[in-house]
Amino acid sequence: MAKAKAEVESLPNREISTAELAAIVGKSTRWIRQLTGEGTLKQVGRGKYILTDAVQAYIEHASGGKEEDNKPRYIDHRTEHERIKTEKASLELAEMQGKLHAAEDVEAVMNDMLGSFRQRMRAIPMRMAPELVAQPDLNIIKGRLAAAIDEALAELADYDPERFAEERARTDPDVGE
Repeated sequence: MAKAKAEVESLPNREISTAELAAIVGKSTRWIRQLTGEGTLKQVGRGKYILTDAVQAYIEHASGGKEEDNKPRYIDHRTEHERIKTEKASLELAEMQGKLHAAEDVEAVMNDMLGSFRQRMRAIPMRMAPELVAQPDLNIIKGRLAAAIDEALAELADYDPERFAEERARTDPDVGE
């Protein structure tokens, strides 16, 4: 004769103890009591929890809260932190490859280049005047002045990423290590 099936309590509505819940979520009973005290977990009796409600509340707590709360969650902060770390690493790589320069390095190199350019431009009249004073042909005067200006402008046209690396090494003692 077949045995009568024992009445089985439905798993979703099953009441479990603090120790059982702790074993299910892999935490200590003290941790479960702390979450209960904070209001994260709800008891249905002394030391008793509804299995599905408690597990869902714990999962929600572990993931940082409900998404619809419109409050930042731990997982959102962590995702943002990882995105920032990735962006920082890509910027550092671009700098190491010479594709990106620090603003202070660009400022220093450009100040040097523009200062040198300014000096060359201001020197043109003093350098060219003695040569051109007796020149009667206007086209020769214009040509020589244009050549002197082009020579000064050529200095600005020469982009050399090594100048930025030298500036970084000069101002940042950690670069050479």
